Amino acid sequence: MKGKAVRAAERVAQALQAWPQVHCAALGEPIAEDFYDPYYFLSIDVYHSGGLPPAESRCDSFSFGGGFESSQSNRKDRFLLDRIPIRLEYKDMAGMEDLIDGKGGLQESLREGGTYGFYRIVNSEILFHRDDWLLRMRKKLENMPQTFWDLLRRKFQSRMEHFLGDMGAAVMRGDDLFFLIAAAGFVRSTCALLFAVNRRFEPSPRLLAEQVMSLPILPDTFEGRFGSILRSDSGLSPGKKREVAELLARNTLNL
Repeated sequence: MKGKAVRAAERVAQALQAWPQVHCAALGEPIAEDFYDPYYFLSIDVYHSGGLPPAESRCDSFSFGGGFESSQSNRKDRFLLDRIPIRLEYKDMAGMEDLIDGKGGLQESLREGGTYGFYRIVNSEILFHRDDWLLRMRKKLENMPQTFWDLLRRKFQSRMEHFLGDMGAAVMRGDDLFFLIAAAGFVRSTCALLFAVNRRFEPSPRLLAEQVMSLPILPDTFEGRFGSILRSDSGLSPGKKREVAELLARNTLNL
């Protein structure tokens, strides 16, 4: 099945090469081995310069597939090819380079998805490229200065502390829904902080659980405390989970 997915990715890349605006296409995540894995799909980043063809023209380009849909923002397309879900995300090269160079400020870089976009550039599998733009962006990201990582640490630390405070407020009010929302924010921001401590970019949320546990620098007893917050069957009340989160936050800040 993986061979079938590789052929599908190559077929999509061939269609994309016909668009002169597209300079590079890359698989943003590794192809899953199991076709029946709920996470199974092909995610392709399409880096372009200049305007894209309209949605109707893009649909014609992928007429070998079926079920074509385009997002309202015109930045994402999806369709099926040989029963394989294909997801395309269009990324303007100049905009991405400005983010990497920090021209929009750190807040702009982290507005959506943290550093996940950078992770995809560094770890993607190139399907085709007309020039060395993606390779140059990788080199920049692989050599980000310590000041960048320090800024990330401060940003994610602030978010972690904010959500920890929200967890406490939710416990005091007995607000179970707000507690879940705050706990999710705490977990996500703590993971982001740990990746920054380790000078690594954040993977897809689907890969967070696996990759955060493999980081070389982690707080003591991280796995146990982290699991206690995540598990719904841990037997801990929201108040106890908040206490565990506070201990985890303290240990994380000491790294």
